[in-house]
Amino acid sequence: MSRSQLKMLAVITMLIDHVGAIFFPSVPLFRIIGRLSFPLFCFFISEGLLYTSSIKSYLTRLFFFSLISEVPYDLAFHGTVYYPQSQNVFFTLFLGLAAIAILHTYLIARPAPAVLLAVACALLAEVLHTDYGWFGVVLVIIFYCFKNYSTRGMLIFTVFNTGYSLLTGTIKLYAALAGFPILAYNGKRGKWNWKYFFYAFYPVHLLILYLVHKVAF
Repeated sequence: MSRSQLKMLAVITMLIDHVGAIFFPSVPLFRIIGRLSFPLFCFFISEGLLYTSSIKSYLTRLFFFSLISEVPYDLAFHGTVYYPQSQNVFFTLFLGLAAIAILHTYLIARPAPAVLLAVACALLAEVLHTDYGWFGVVLVIIFYCFKNYSTRGMLIFTVFNTGYSLLTGTIKLYAALAGFPILAYNGKRGKWNWKYFFYAFYPVHLLILYLVHKVAF
């Protein structure tokens, strides 16, 4: 699978997940299918670090979309424009990127501070109550650390996801299925290069789902 195909799979499964969460919360199939999306997005954060021409611009872009996604996220899932107890997933991905950017830049020269700062990013995600919290940041780190060992990386991901799922909710076990399309990834960009589409889709689709739910119910 190409990068664009894998991203489209992530977007589609995310949409299915959010439709289920907002409209059909008692139907688990939507959430099961949706478990594939988050590991795929974490994988792309680690891939993006390798392909970006500017880590600073990449971080800035993620943080910008974190900010503009917060109101649609709060409206869609909490029915209010401001819900400080939960932050959208872009914040998690931003902190995941920050963690691997630190490791990428400083791990060889200054290993102890680099590891401590990466851990701090995971802890900050938990303190801020970002979607998926520390787990999401660590997942990005896992994909980054095993970028050259795909099979081994998927095994570590599966074990890590299984342990986390048994502690927090067994439906998350299905996220391990994301390992199959990731292993099928061929490293090529693919036909589509809709970079900003994938960023904008998150806040836009949440706002649309909120409005449809508001009108329908």
